[in-house]
Amino acid sequence: MMRFHWNAAMSSSLVKSLRRTVLRAALPVSMAAIGVTVVSDGNVAQAQSGLRESLERLDRDQDGDIEPEEITALARPYLERVAEARRMDLNRDNSVERWQEAARIYHALQNGVAGREVDPEADVTVLPFGPRDDEPMVPEFGLGEMKFQYTISDYRQAERTMSRSDRNGDGFLDRREVERADWKFRDPFEEDYDKDNRLSTVELAQRYARRRLLSGASRELVQKNRRVGSEVRRNESSDREDDSRYWRRDRRYYLASTVMERFDKNRNGRLEASETVAMGIPFGRIDLDRDGEISRDELNDHLLQVQEREDQDAEGLPPWFFERDEDGDQQISMPEFTSEWTPELLAEFESYDQNADGLLTKSELAGSTALMGGNYRNETASALPPRKTVVSEIFIEEEYLIADVDVQLSITHTHDEALDAYLVGPDETKIELFSGVGGHDDHFDRTRFDDDARLPITKARPPFEGTFIPEGRLKNQPSLSSFNGKNVQGTWQLVIVGTRSERFGLLHNWSLDITPDTSKP
Repeated sequence: MMRFHWNAAMSSSLVKSLRRTVLRAALPVSMAAIGVTVVSDGNVAQAQSGLRESLERLDRDQDGDIEPEEITALARPYLERVAEARRMDLNRDNSVERWQEAARIYHALQNGVAGREVDPEADVTVLPFGPRDDEPMVPEFGLGEMKFQYTISDYRQAERTMSRSDRNGDGFLDRREVERADWKFRDPFEEDYDKDNRLSTVELAQRYARRRLLSGASRELVQKNRRVGSEVRRNESSDREDDSRYWRRDRRYYLASTVMERFDKNRNGRLEASETVAMGIPFGRIDLDRDGEISRDELNDHLLQVQEREDQDAEGLPPWFFERDEDGDQQISMPEFTSEWTPELLAEFESYDQNADGLLTKSELAGSTALMGGNYRNETASALPPRKTVVSEIFIEEEYLIADVDVQLSITHTHDEALDAYLVGPDETKIELFSGVGGHDDHFDRTRFDDDARLPITKARPPFEGTFIPEGRLKNQPSLSSFNGKNVQGTWQLVIVGTRSERFGLLHNWSLDITPDTSKP
């Protein structure tokens, strides 16, 4: 009969194995309990403790982030609902704190709470870890310059801005994403302190910290003027709630101002429940402070959300969609599309009409590459041998005219100056992207080329993170705009010339971002 002799190491290993098994089994039950607790009782503070514990169990490597591979099959449905509601990506690493915050807001909104901030109403006697909303935060490592000390409230506001505007989900705002958003006061890129041509959450947090500090200083001077008298005069635009004239002039308040002027019968600057009966709006959801009235700011916040949803639906749709929608039913019928049919127009209509019902909807047009453009990628890595030229190809089957072309690439090489790169289109137009840039430094990291960029590639430094003007345009040679108006269909080539190189490199991937010309149907 065999006997097993246990030692301390074997016992410790067995305990750890049993603990992992119990945690995996307990996780789905804990997740389900969280949902029931929040929805049935509304006790957000109580639920947060259980949620935090469950999220930490998912974080098996205890690094503070929940990676995609750490999400279990039973926990995935719950996290998918939270991620969809809060615009999070399950395929990216997300911190435990971000999941906890997203789940808290998700359940609050499910229970009819809305607004800029959602906080649990239950009294908490134990102080949480971390800084309070008004306490300064410690900045991230690697930030080139720290000008304004931000608080957690500033950082949360920056996270909300990033969530709304970061369309490619890379955690940064590039110039194209910034241009699509509505900014007030000064240029957001004034906060690009590390000069990488994109904005991080920390840089946005400093933007809001600066605004907060300036606003506080202005209020302090006004209060001093009231106490002792001085030459400091009140800035009439600093208090929008009291200054109705400013509120009406600001274009962001235009719709809310118009609605308020029409339905505010007693002219007190607020809407009572009786005044909103004919408006068709959810009074209870808009009245965030539950005072029985809708203030101008509450009305404006609601209408901005409505407009934002509509803008997202309409974003990128061709102008002719709205011009031809004669009955305003948000779809294009065949008689509205054209009154003079040709085989070419019929083929075009059928290419948009995905369900073949004779109507073109917004979703059908949004799914059309010929109208919305697309991102075409070659993910196959190619070795870059010494003194050789390498050609990588992307074939595009769709057929439409081009309005804009951008190129992005990633290369590992320890002597960038030895490389040249060119883009060759289907019509054999050759564009010089770069030639001998970077000196003896290393790599190209998601380097993007755009004729509308501000910084030339020749003035940047490796690893060239950001968006740059191609070198061909700087030399008055054909550049990316040379493809505008041409047909996208065919084989596109990225040519990497390494005839001066004495060492191996690797082209990891490259891509084309192409915007179609939708000026005509």
